[in-house]
Amino acid sequence: MNKTNCILVFLLIISVVLSIFTGSVNIGDINNMQAFTIMLDVRLPRALMAVLTGAALAMSGAVFQIILKNPMADSFTLGMANGAVLGAAVTVVTVIPAAFAPVLSIVLGLVSLLAVLLIARKLDLTYRPETLIITGILLGALLSGVLYIIILIFPEDTANIARYMFGSLGGADFSRVSVLLILTSAAFIILERCGRVLDLLKLGDIRAHALGVNVSVIRPALLITASVPPLVAISYTGIIALVGIIIPQIILYVKPMAFRPLLKRSVLIGGLYILIIDTLGRTLIAPLQIPTGVMVMLSAVPLFMFLLYKRILVNAR
Repeated sequence: MNKTNCILVFLLIISVVLSIFTGSVNIGDINNMQAFTIMLDVRLPRALMAVLTGAALAMSGAVFQIILKNPMADSFTLGMANGAVLGAAVTVVTVIPAAFAPVLSIVLGLVSLLAVLLIARKLDLTYRPETLIITGILLGALLSGVLYIIILIFPEDTANIARYMFGSLGGADFSRVSVLLILTSAAFIILERCGRVLDLLKLGDIRAHALGVNVSVIRPALLITASVPPLVAISYTGIIALVGIIIPQIILYVKPMAFRPLLKRSVLIGGLYILIIDTLGRTLIAPLQIPTGVMVMLSAVPLFMFLLYKRILVNAR
């Protein structure tokens, strides 16, 4: 592990500790048993969920951008996040147990991704980035419309569904953390081992195939591998947008690098970013809590605009 990653790991550990001791309830004003319960059962799983969610979103964004050759590709701009939220919302308004929310989110999220790729392919054989993103955003808007209809039909469940729309880590517990940890770790290991393949895919399909990569098989396999952790995270937290875009792109803006170091740094910075944002959201105007998804949008949109501006400048040269 290089020096920068070691520093990021240290900052991540310190941030988790500070997050556990920070909140609307002052630990010093309550007895030791209550303080221990709040820190262990409420704040610790929330902090770990924030780290894993940020890591999953940033990791998937780094993979999508390489495979789809699109620097603006992530689960939100490809419509996957809206599909995942719709899957989770179905468990709220039907008799399907909430435990199946991750499964429905994965299925609808992958179906959304497939629909975007197929529609974009019909519209533009070259898969131009703007065609892919416009298609993803339009499909996401369509799925959001379906979600609004569900809210109209089941008004008594509006509060639960709204949590998915704005993105919140308030429901974190150790069982959810465990599921996300296993899936994110497994995906990370697979993607890290495929680092050379992803570097070859940057060269284009023809050159990658000439160098021994079975593009038609490896591309969908890596897309699915990178999709599962963020879709499960979204099924628990709701929509947390743009993380998969801004983290990898800012890293590459500072220093171009191969996929393996990019993957590791994206995971660390993504986890640190969501943890800090979530901690600020629940403490800035305590006891009121600003949803994590809202806090991310407030901080990420200026960064997103900066990346767009830089990309336009590069293309204009």
